[in-house]
Order: sequence, then C-alpha cells, then structure tokens
Amino acid sequence: MADTLLRRIQGKRVVIYGRSLQYAAIYTALEYAWLLDGLPYGALWPGTADTLAQLERSRWECARLRHGEFENDWAAAEGHFTLPVEEPTADALSRCRVTAALLRRMADPALRYAELNARAEQTVRDGKSHRPRPQGGQRLSRIAASRDAVLERSQRACENPRCPDPRYTSALGRNGSYLLEVDHIDDHAKGGDDLPSAMIALCPNCHALKARGTVDDSFRDLLRFTALVRHQELLSKAR
Repeated sequence: MADTLLRRIQGKRVVIYGRSLQYAAIYTALEYAWLLDGLPYGALWPGTADTLAQLERSRWECARLRHGEFENDWAAAEGHFTLPVEEPTADALSRCRVTAALLRRMADPALRYAELNARAEQTVRDGKSHRPRPQGGQRLSRIAASRDAVLERSQRACENPRCPDPRYTSALGRNGSYLLEVDHIDDHAKGGDDLPSAMIALCPNCHALKARGTVDDSFRDLLRFTALVRHQELLSKAR
C-alpha cells in the first residue's frame, strides 16, 4: 500500500489542505505502514531520507494558501496570502471536505469571473479607475482584475462572434499567457468603462480589424452586445 501511494504521487501535483501538516501526516502513515507500530518519538528510521526524497519529487501545494491567492486577500503582517480560518478540532475528513470545496470554488469559471468582476467594480467605487499613469502621453491606469475576468470569460477563444477562427489563440505565449488581446469596446482614454462588461477578448486579427480596419459602428455594437450577454450569463451562473 505504501509503495502504491508513493508511485501515485511521485512527480505529480499534490494539492492538500495544509502542506506542512499533511506532508508530516503522510510520512508518518508511510512509516507505520512499513514498521507496523512506527518508531519511538524522536527516533529516525534508516529509510527516512529515501522516503522524503520520493515525496519531494512531487509538487506540493497548499489549497488554503492558493485560495487566499485566488481571493487576492493578502495578509501583510504574515507576509503571505490569508489562510481560511481552520477549526482547531477539525479531523482529517473535515479537512478533506474543506480542500475539495476550495478546489471546486477555484475551478468554477462562473465564480472566478464573478469574483474578478466584483473586484473590478470595487476598484471603480474606490476611485482608482481612469487615473493618469506616470508615463509619457495620455495613459490611464487599468484594472488588472477586469482583464483577468475577460480572459477567464473567453475560455481561450476570440469573443468576436464573426471570427473565422476563434481557436487561433489555443497556444500560449512564451510567458504562459493567452494569445488574446483584451480590448475596451469604447475607448478607455475617452471614458470607456474599465469593467469586464465593457471589454472583450479578441485574437490579434480581430483586434486589428476593430482598431484599424474598415468596419462601421455596427461591428462595435456587435462586440458591445456580445460582451454584455456573456458577462450577464456568467454572473447568473455564479449566483
């Protein structure tokens, strides 16, 4: 059983409730599996280094920490993202359920979109939108959550309903980002909203067509309508 477990997790991405706690628990479980009743407290088993080396070949991540990052909730005093509150008496099954709930939440595109949209709207309410940036020319600040939300909504496909090849962008750039360009349907520098409902993800061809092509206002109207409908659909799923 212990050897089977090690084979299954070796080299894999292992997402757990709390890295240090669960890591120690797994090692202890392996030790008991091999030695029946384990070692006395403070003693080291001769194969400890080998077991730790096998465990280290996996990529370990803490679901609680990843969820704090997902929520963009930074704990300045601790120097890391805020961890969800843990019940002191939580047993292993409870922790598994919490981990599963966190992963489901992070994997749901509608919830992710809704949270990013809420973050963007809060930025607007805080008066942090359309502020001049300290650069040459007329450059305004942009809300990162809005861009992230539109990319989440796009699911790696151009959002122009007339795009002849929406999956032209299925590959990723050298930095691992989408090969999509998030565009303000109404010019941001002229007061266009910096919110997901007023923005759209376009492949480079469609973006160039909108910016420099011979298209009339009906094309911009189509994009505006498409963005708003997709925006409302995802928010309704997140409720």
